[in-house]
Amino acid sequence: MTRAKHEKVYFNKQIGGGGNELLKDIIHSKGFTLASRILVGAIFILGSSLKLSNVKLNSVNVVYEYGILPVEPIDLAAIFGYILPFAELAVGIALLLGVLTRLASFGGGLLGLSFVIGEGLVLLQGRDMDCGCFPGLMGTMVSQTIYLSGAIILFSVIVFTSKNRNFFSLTSIMEKKCSGLPKWIKMLS
Repeated sequence: MTRAKHEKVYFNKQIGGGGNELLKDIIHSKGFTLASRILVGAIFILGSSLKLSNVKLNSVNVVYEYGILPVEPIDLAAIFGYILPFAELAVGIALLLGVLTRLASFGGGLLGLSFVIGEGLVLLQGRDMDCGCFPGLMGTMVSQTIYLSGAIILFSVIVFTSKNRNFFSLTSIMEKKCSGLPKWIKMLS
């Protein structure tokens, strides 16, 4: 092997290819995955708890303001607005406690995707408005929160794909205490 080829192979193994593995190991480490799970769970619990004080005002009316979902013949905007805070709460609690973690992180990613789509469509229309993410706590514009929504998707994907997603979770405690969890719980956790 020539010196140039040897240096190229060394570079790919030590710096190029190895860097990807190192990054992957860091992202999927127990601590980073746990922090991602807690972060996404806390964001959803905070947002939902602020919306649940008055669902019609803090969620349904905000979905109407986006002007994206149809209201006739079926009022999908109202349906989404009423379901949203409860879905956020369910995903947030499940992620925080580590119950059905894979399903919860998938749900968190879908919620984040719906936020990005809604925020992106509003911005494409040349509008900027209060996103309604944390009503009563702080006013946040769509042009700002689209980045938070992207981060929600990213951290949800990290939790979903990590083998350590159930580190320090109720699921891991149940696995240790019970002789065997049902297969469907293992698949969704």
